[in-house]
Amino acid sequence: MVFIEEKHSYLSSLANQPKQAALVALVTDEVFQLPQGSFSEPDTIYYSSIQAIKKNSKESFESQYAKISKRKVSENSVAPFIHDDFLIFTLVIGVLKFECDKEWLLGVIRNRARGKVTTSFENLLIGNYLSKANNQSMVLVFLFLLDKSKITNDQLNEAYNTMSDTKESFNSDFIRIVYYRAFDIIIQFKLPRDADEVSRLLEFEGRFKKRINIFSIVVYNLFIIGILCGAYKAFQLLPEDKKLFVNDLNLILGLGAVIGLSGNFIPKLKTKFQEMILRAFGYQNTK
Repeated sequence: MVFIEEKHSYLSSLANQPKQAALVALVTDEVFQLPQGSFSEPDTIYYSSIQAIKKNSKESFESQYAKISKRKVSENSVAPFIHDDFLIFTLVIGVLKFECDKEWLLGVIRNRARGKVTTSFENLLIGNYLSKANNQSMVLVFLFLLDKSKITNDQLNEAYNTMSDTKESFNSDFIRIVYYRAFDIIIQFKLPRDADEVSRLLEFEGRFKKRINIFSIVVYNLFIIGILCGAYKAFQLLPEDKKLFVNDLNLILGLGAVIGLSGNFIPKLKTKFQEMILRAFGYQNTK
């Protein structure tokens, strides 16, 4: 409950912070509107790129990317846009979403100060989503936006475990926004899916056991018929003088009735036979 209140309070405080609010709109389903005012060129490109991504406009994004990619980047550059996590994350998403050339952006990222966020940007751009060096919140939000099919249950668990370190997660507005969104994804994406999977598995288990019950009855009775046929053939091979001591038909029918009734109407024997069938199919929980 405390976490939810903190999240709500923080996100509410972003109403007058257009850069942070724009990122929230990018990573969620919120409607995005270009903020009004005078902004630097990198910030203008940032806002316009988010709008292009939200509208799924490749042409608009390419236009913004062409503007920013004209800038020359040198080693240890102190240009503010290079170290702008909001802008770089947006460009990574747009470049991969619209399949733009990523060499310039890769060069920008590799000239940033090294750290977990920078490493994550580079790994996202080259498709290395499983690296332990990644910021798991960033990876999860990125994949949810671009390709949900790449999100695995193990990845969700890994993200949850690493995100538990709030000191790391809350060291900037950028990380905090991504962190909150990642938690939403875990709740909305992972838990319902797990519940559905468990529900389907339990439903299948019920159907499986019912089918095995029917199958075991059929197999058991076929087994009895086999014994009866075998006994009958064996009886026919007896010398004629020994056949006089018994009535072969009555004997076979009587034997079949005893065995059949014992299997179909004595629960313990019937259950044991069903357990044997279940184990034969690799089902361990026979209780």
